[in-house]
Amino acid sequence: MKALDLVLNAVIILSATVFLAYVGLLYDFGLFTTLPEWITRPFLDLPVFQYVALAVFIGAMVAKVPVRKAIRRHHPRKEPW
Repeated sequence: MKALDLVLNAVIILSATVFLAYVGLLYDFGLFTTLPEWITRPFLDLPVFQYVALAVFIGAMVAKVPVRKAIRRHHPRKEPW
C-alpha cells in the first residue's frame, strides 16, 4: 500500500506540473516558456493534454483517500504514553 501511495504522489506531481505549465502558457510564464521547443512541441501540438492532466490529477487525489485509510488501518499510530 505504501508503494501505491508513493506512485500516486508521483502521478499527482507530474500531472499538476503539466497542467500548471499549460496555465502558465496562457499568461506567458512558466515551464513551457522556458523549455526548448523540441521538448514542448508534443504538448503544444495536442492541447487536450491539459485536460487529461487535470483529470489524472483529480483521479489520483480521489484514489489517495482509500489508500490512506488502508495504510492507517494496517499501521495505526502509536500513542506516546
